[in-house]
Amino acid sequence: MFWSVFAAATDVKPRTVSKYFMEILENLTSFLKLKSFFFLIFSIIVLFTSCKKDEAEKVIQQDESLKYTRKWFDTIRTIPYMSELEIKGNKTFEYHGGACTSSWFSKGSWVLKNDTIILNSFEPKECHYLSEYGTMCRTIEEMKKIVREISIKDCDPNSDEEYEIFANEKFFLRNDTLIHVKQNKKCEGIDFAYSSKVKIR
Repeated sequence: MFWSVFAAATDVKPRTVSKYFMEILENLTSFLKLKSFFFLIFSIIVLFTSCKKDEAEKVIQQDESLKYTRKWFDTIRTIPYMSELEIKGNKTFEYHGGACTSSWFSKGSWVLKNDTIILNSFEPKECHYLSEYGTMCRTIEEMKKIVREISIKDCDPNSDEEYEIFANEKFFLRNDTLIHVKQNKKCEGIDFAYSSKVKIR
């Protein structure tokens, strides 16, 4: 019926009309296929570009982390204090030190944010006395008043060695020195910093 009315109105034969619309349909189908093809190509390019960007950012971050991954030695000149901080390439760190008859250690993980490396200790699974990082500025009187915490409730540590807790401790690089961003206001005047070279005592 439609073809008859269209043919009568346009004075075109029905077969010609049918062929005409078939050509339009074929052209439309070809256009949609071509559009889908270009959309697919565009999506692949965007995905490839995003992957390349992510890879580039990872490479830059790895290059930045190389500045930190090494063994660092304390710069405090007081004898017989010493401590070493080893930042490893597998995103972990180890820390140990001592002074007189005291000793301490820690293990944990690190993340790099811009130019700052942030260290957090693992929760100890064995029985140890606990201490906070960066609190060596406390006086002897203050230390005597502190009730020593332990890692596991009601456990009995085998030694006086302390497990030192790094809680979002931030450090930044200045030349070849790793400097702690002070978080304990009581320790003003004491710089916690580490050098890539062993200090001369």
